Amino acid sequence: MAQGPLNGTTITRHALADYAPVTDAMLNAPDPSDWIMMRGNYQGWGYSRLDQIAPANVKGLQLAWARVMEPGINEATPIIHNGVMFLGNPNDVIQALDAATGELLWQYRRNLPSDQAMHNNYWGQRKRSVFLYDDKLFTVTRDNFLLALDARTGKELWEVNRGGDLYATNTTGPIVVKGIVIAGSNCQEAPFGCYVTGNDAKTGRELWRNSVIPRPGEKGDKTWGGMPFDQRWMTGVWGPITYDPDLDMAFYGSSGVGPAADVQRGVKGDATLAGTNTRYAINPATGKIVWEHQVLPQDNWDQECTFEMMPITTKVAPDPKAEGMMAIARKPTATTRKTLTGVPCKTSILWSFDAAKGDFLWAKSTVYQNLVNGIDAKGKVTVNPDQLLTDLHKVYHQCPTHSGGRDWPFAAYSPDSNAMYVQLQNLCTDYSVRADNIPSKPSDQYNTSGKPMVADGSTNIGRLDAISVETGKTLWHWETAASNYSPVLATASGLLFNGAMDRWFRAFDQKDGKVLWQTRLGSQVFGAPVTFRVAGRQYLAVAAGGGYNTVSPQLRPDLDQVSGGNMVYVFALPE
Repeated sequence: MAQGPLNGTTITRHALADYAPVTDAMLNAPDPSDWIMMRGNYQGWGYSRLDQIAPANVKGLQLAWARVMEPGINEATPIIHNGVMFLGNPNDVIQALDAATGELLWQYRRNLPSDQAMHNNYWGQRKRSVFLYDDKLFTVTRDNFLLALDARTGKELWEVNRGGDLYATNTTGPIVVKGIVIAGSNCQEAPFGCYVTGNDAKTGRELWRNSVIPRPGEKGDKTWGGMPFDQRWMTGVWGPITYDPDLDMAFYGSSGVGPAADVQRGVKGDATLAGTNTRYAINPATGKIVWEHQVLPQDNWDQECTFEMMPITTKVAPDPKAEGMMAIARKPTATTRKTLTGVPCKTSILWSFDAAKGDFLWAKSTVYQNLVNGIDAKGKVTVNPDQLLTDLHKVYHQCPTHSGGRDWPFAAYSPDSNAMYVQLQNLCTDYSVRADNIPSKPSDQYNTSGKPMVADGSTNIGRLDAISVETGKTLWHWETAASNYSPVLATASGLLFNGAMDRWFRAFDQKDGKVLWQTRLGSQVFGAPVTFRVAGRQYLAVAAGGGYNTVSPQLRPDLDQVSGGNMVYVFALPE
């Protein structure tokens, strides 16, 4: 059993006497009545097979219940199993609620270090998801402990310190694969790089650890241009980890380096920075890397290629004439295969690989970007040398900003349409490097001054694109004034759900992007919408209150983009 003092307080009002332990079989083939993990399945699709709420009746949705959540950055995904909602609140408050009524069943509150002690991992206050396995609920806390709770009562069973001296934290949450808890980490303001760990789900014992930044003498060390190891900062894996049960492979991506600018880091030569902005495929039992591919070398723009890529079985027939197509592999690809497809970076370039081997298949741009000049037929990236931040006296017009053409809000995939639905932002900026702040500290990862703006040729910030996974064609795109900075949910009835910073929560038609229903919530909608069924009735849930995106309110102060007042809202059709 893992060592360490227990460090939380639990209130159990109604123990879950009928709780059904979550098995590997349940996770491999989720019951559509549940929303058993962050994106609904291991593959990260954000897709539900429920179809009671449909285009023909979605206008009838009404509020079933709502409940106040803890204050803080609220980007939560409600997890539902057998009629119980397990809800991660900011700052490590976790609740079990009756999913049909919102009644509190139990609550766990972690006793965190003081605010002053925690200032280096401000990012960790968010709780995007928790994970159920067997009779336990797993989370990684803001102070970077892997924590196991009794899913029936909320009582703490054990905790394991993952290290990091209160610099390292976790924002997205763990997954469990065949009894191994896999979790990434965020080192956004740390004087070191981060890691991914695998721990035994029964005891918490660490089984393996993958660090992302190479040490002197290790593979990739020379790509760091002679930088001392103790100056290689920030790179982590804070985005989602996906898994394919057929291949028995897990997938994750690393983020950029801090500080971002070459001139701040004192880089010598063409330093491509191995370990940064790289897509990894691993064996989940051992952590062994099966293949890897760097999707953005020499990142000077904090483009953080840690976002989800999804295992998808599809025909592969990329259209060279598709809007934004940047590269296609030389070998014929018009076959059905297991791909790993998604938009891994803030550059918003969509990539597709062979999931088993890592062979590059194709890549295309979505929003306007000027950071990548090209991608060759093997997937090698050439960055724009004119955008490398090497001159302290120059103003650089960059697209997108470090807020991203996309950021963490998850895309969705529908197997019915074989299309991916991606939340995007039309943003550029005029930036210069702050000469008054060199040498930089890890917390100066941006260390730039300037003004963001709506991207060249655009009038709206928010955008939603539908893209064929087979051909790469953009099927449609929809735009809105404020950023729609919220994950996307797809359902078998042909609907999409997505929130926005101007408080609108919307339903779209998957076929054409037409808005079929919308309602205005109390504040910014940042949480991941989910859908589930209790006693034959389908529900739709989303958390709102606000997160970390200041650009949309800054550019559009005329719009009502109020934050705060965290709530979880649950909707249903009239009974």
